[in-house]
Amino acid sequence: MANFDDTTVPGEDFIDTLAPAPPIAPSLDLRPHADAPDRLLFFFSGFDPKSATFYHRLFRAGIAQRNAAHDETLALGKRHRIGRWASVWTALWRGPSSALGGRPVTMRTRVHFMRWDDLVRRHWRRTPATLARDYWNVYAKGLASGALHRVWRAAPAAFWLAMFPLLVCAMSFSAALLFVGGLLSLWLSGAAAMALGVVAGTLLWRVAAHWVDCEWMLRLVAFARQQALGQLPAVDARLDEMAARLVEVVEARMRQPGAAPLKEIMVVGYSSGSIMAASVLARAMPKLADIVDSRRTNKGTTLALVTLGQCIPIAAEWPDARRFRTELEMLAESSSLTWHDYSAASDRAAFWRTPPWPQPALLKGHQASPPFKAASGALQFAAMRRERREMHLQYLRPPRGRGNADSYDFFTVACGPLTLAERHVLGGTATDLRERAAA
Repeated sequence: MANFDDTTVPGEDFIDTLAPAPPIAPSLDLRPHADAPDRLLFFFSGFDPKSATFYHRLFRAGIAQRNAAHDETLALGKRHRIGRWASVWTALWRGPSSALGGRPVTMRTRVHFMRWDDLVRRHWRRTPATLARDYWNVYAKGLASGALHRVWRAAPAAFWLAMFPLLVCAMSFSAALLFVGGLLSLWLSGAAAMALGVVAGTLLWRVAAHWVDCEWMLRLVAFARQQALGQLPAVDARLDEMAARLVEVVEARMRQPGAAPLKEIMVVGYSSGSIMAASVLARAMPKLADIVDSRRTNKGTTLALVTLGQCIPIAAEWPDARRFRTELEMLAESSSLTWHDYSAASDRAAFWRTPPWPQPALLKGHQASPPFKAASGALQFAAMRRERREMHLQYLRPPRGRGNADSYDFFTVACGPLTLAERHVLGGTATDLRERAAA
């Protein structure tokens, strides 16, 4: 769990290369704790065994790329390990210098990486028994319950991506039985030829599945289903721990002596981490709302949820996922929450046409589709694998060059000077392409 020292990690030694500001008269508004974050950001990665080290490097590379093309700059602090599963680092946004020589506007964001890659690794490698169970639970139960049909209505591309492992399996066995079994039947009995055809089909299936890397989506859907149905006690316990830590981090920042008011509490869910983020925020919401709304704290603190490449329906559409749907409804009924979803139409795994929150909703919601570009050669399996990885990582990378007013920019959303609530009033940061795609 968090304690005060965990939350107020040592201030990062950001180098200030700007000219000294002109002297000003002392003011009671000057805060002695300049290292206190203005924004607390809680980041949830997707169903991926990569750790906080990978994402910290991704942040650093993206910030360096962005700084080369913009007047304002971002600096990234060192990564600190906190407790069993949390990591933290600080990002400092510094606006361009004022024409009058004054100090630029700054925004200090404390990023809390909410680790669950250790849980992913436990479910990443599949034994033949668990693999067979996944195929049965996802396809047999998914089709029988109507869950996959609802996924198809929400996102046809995501549905066919989820069905791809089953298609590879069926085609492998069909080809082996047709060619191998048919050829051997010329010399062997029908039963023997069929048995050898099944063996050949099994070998062909495993080789083909590994070659095209098609079962990652099966693992993801199977995991999301088990999580939504409450069949993963270790994950459920981690969600409760994360909710408790989120509340304690916010409360400790509110109590930090001499610090300026906290501007924003932002939760970011990337890919299937959007499921984790929604659950954690919903579980933390009762205590969090009490802290933010209490008289002893600043009334200007806003609450935000950002989902990137969200796939929430793969968990919410199972008939027995009642608790998860209740959590989503709790978020949807919060008028103090601003929820922006950025899911690209070119991302096959994302539900870009389906809002992640239940309708109707009291929250301030906005859904947009960033215009990510697909890789060339997408009809080749190797290119499909590269495209899928690169497409998904574009959510966490800056746009090429300076971009424009409508460009999606992760670092502007997560580390920029405006809160998500302020951005919502101004109309968001990415053009909503759903109407354009339908035209």
